[in-house]
Amino acid sequence: QFGMKLLACLGSKCDKSTLRLLMMDQKCLQKERSLKKRKQDADVINNEFSIFDPAIDEGLLKEERSCYMFAHDQIQYGAYSLMLENERARLHHQIGHSILGKMSDDHVSDLLFIAVDQLNRGEIFMEEEHGRMKLAKLNLKAGEKAMSSTTFLNSASYLKRGISLLCDDHWEKYYDLSLHLYSLYAEVEYCNGRFHNISLTVKSIFAHAKVY
Repeated sequence: QFGMKLLACLGSKCDKSTLRLLMMDQKCLQKERSLKKRKQDADVINNEFSIFDPAIDEGLLKEERSCYMFAHDQIQYGAYSLMLENERARLHHQIGHSILGKMSDDHVSDLLFIAVDQLNRGEIFMEEEHGRMKLAKLNLKAGEKAMSSTTFLNSASYLKRGISLLCDDHWEKYYDLSLHLYSLYAEVEYCNGRFHNISLTVKSIFAHAKVY
């Protein structure tokens, strides 16, 4: 069921405002229909969260005032595991792009992390260099926002992922992006006290930076 797959990709719980954005995204639904030839997409769009009713009746999901959650972590794990790896990655990719396309300036801080997390998990569909560099920039943005909230471990995770997305000759082709990712990563890991992660990062900066 599409609803269970959607929730499974989002984690053990998801707030209704985020789900509303995704459920109203007809492109996302259309792609799922082309895969499974669903016949009830119009009902999903018109009735919003009715897609979750059967799972709630069966005790698989719980509905709270502001969110839906799996009744148990193992149910979420099972729903996620039932999808093939390629299908999971495709849905993560679609969810990330859907959220990214609907973000406004007022909601960037609330949705950016979800969008980037989803796109990272659908990375295999970012095969072209342009797409990977765009995702690297998004990880930089997420890392900056996490750092501004003093969630340094999360910030380091985003920045490290951004660095991993860079192409082999990134210092020549994407100098500013590379310098920002590496510099901020070194700074964040210093704040985390993980000095062993800083050495190679700083060496790379010194080897390629145009101005010290």
